[in-house]
Amino acid sequence: MKNKKAGNQAGLLNQENKEKSATSDSSSFQMVLALQTTLDLEQLLNLFSMHLQAFVAHSGSSFSNEALEVELSLGRKGRHVCSYNLQLEGESLGEWQMSRDRRFTEPELDRTEALLCHLLYPLRNGLKYRVALSHAYTDPLTQTGNRAALFQSLQRELELARRYGTPLSLILLDVDHFKSINDSFGHDTGDAVLRSIARSIKDSVRGSDILFRYGGEEFVIVLSNTAKGGAMNLAERIRRIVETSVCDVRGLNLRITLSLGVATLRPGETHLELLHRVDQAMYQAKRSGRNRVADAIEIEA
Repeated sequence: MKNKKAGNQAGLLNQENKEKSATSDSSSFQMVLALQTTLDLEQLLNLFSMHLQAFVAHSGSSFSNEALEVELSLGRKGRHVCSYNLQLEGESLGEWQMSRDRRFTEPELDRTEALLCHLLYPLRNGLKYRVALSHAYTDPLTQTGNRAALFQSLQRELELARRYGTPLSLILLDVDHFKSINDSFGHDTGDAVLRSIARSIKDSVRGSDILFRYGGEEFVIVLSNTAKGGAMNLAERIRRIVETSVCDVRGLNLRITLSLGVATLRPGETHLELLHRVDQAMYQAKRSGRNRVADAIEIEA
């Protein structure tokens, strides 16, 4: 009778294991399907983390790729962290981490490693897609955002400013007498001047401020959560930095100046209307003698 009872218990355990295995296989298959639905890195990593919870509970996860300047975090970072360097066919994809407040068990780590294999190909595709998007929205000469990126970013920032009631300002700047630089020293020198100015501006702005090449020798800086006073101060600081610096290009010590316009978002204003006002402010700076900052409000007064 004992042996028969033990045999019945073993049969029940085997059945439970089969059911668990079937559930696990089904969840793993659902993860594989989900990871094929997007090329957006944040969505992809969020889907992976969400499906991983069915196998390994964790409070947070993160992914970084230093070469592509990618840093993404999800959830809350716990005390215990597990890191994985992800590679596919000899190509480094980046580092993925998960964390929680209690230690991970060996079976959980083994399961995580197995499931990470499902992430590798979608992750590589997502990274390639990100690079392609970056090229599509980046000015190749100055490595700033291009005109298309400006319109996309400005519409997003405008929506955020309205939603949270925060100020939004623009600076539009133009290199003074740039045509004479091209005519006198050649377009290669002109290109080098634009790259130098872009670097100077990037060194002067906050991490949240975004620089775009608007066209030719014109640049736009989008200043989120910045009122008119802060935008005017930054514009003046950029003007002084460029004016007092010597642009050493191909052995030529060139003195460069800028004309800058500033405008702050009004209630109900569209992004195109805001761009038009800051453009008018910049041209007012030109008409007033160049190498100065003009405020859109002063023009309309």
